[in-house]
Amino acid sequence: MRRVSRSSSFLTGALSAVVLLSVAGCGGGGQSDASGEGTSPSPSKSKASPTGSPSTAQGPLSEQQARAALLAEGNLPSGWKHADLDDTTVAGDAPDDLSTKNRDCKKLIDALGGDLDKHEARTDGSRDYRKSADGPYLSSEVASYDQAKGAKRALGTFKSVSKSCKKVTTRNNAVTIDWKVSELKRKTGADSAGVRLRGKAEGGPGDGKQLTLDLVLSRVKQSTTGLALLTAGKGDDKLSADLAKEAAKRLKAVAKGRTPTPTVPPEKDD
Repeated sequence: MRRVSRSSSFLTGALSAVVLLSVAGCGGGGQSDASGEGTSPSPSKSKASPTGSPSTAQGPLSEQQARAALLAEGNLPSGWKHADLDDTTVAGDAPDDLSTKNRDCKKLIDALGGDLDKHEARTDGSRDYRKSADGPYLSSEVASYDQAKGAKRALGTFKSVSKSCKKVTTRNNAVTIDWKVSELKRKTGADSAGVRLRGKAEGGPGDGKQLTLDLVLSRVKQSTTGLALLTAGKGDDKLSADLAKEAAKRLKAVAKGRTPTPTVPPEKDD
């Protein structure tokens, strides 16, 4: 329809120019219409960018942007692979999906994926990895809010609960763990916080093993990136801190309209 209208206007302008030079302004009107059509694709071109552009950084990330900001396989040490961790870890479930009846302590996990009651993120993404069937296991999360105060609230809740929650019990697929909660000592970067949970598994393939769960949440503008690293034994705080910093770096790149490398494959390829 628009293409036909533009052609018709052009022909009318051309005919008017031949018949009567004094109405050449009509031909100018036809050119004005064509010029107007030429400027309309600009917004759609911006939206077609894989991760958006700096001009769109004021709003929440798109789902595609949130996925691009997740940790990629190339960010992890050798041997780590993408995996579906639902119901498969020594803790009974994915490290960012452990269940507890303690509603206050549960906010530590809910904040990672922007799933806090009455303060849910507008968009989010997640991706899981493991080094072997016995672990370690990693969940990478990104959540983006309508405004910066949403991300600030999520990080503030995480920090507050990390001080008030001292013990928590999780039960997942016949695996029960009584965790003790403490601050993650190693620095995880600016505008971030981390906690360490330690407990002994009762039931399941890891029965009797000591487990360590590191949770880290970092904020970049109106988005957050979180990780949950589950290991057998005393844990690896250096790995947790390094991955948290790398995750924040990726989120900063996406917030500026860039695509971080290495890249996360499209969801259909998982």
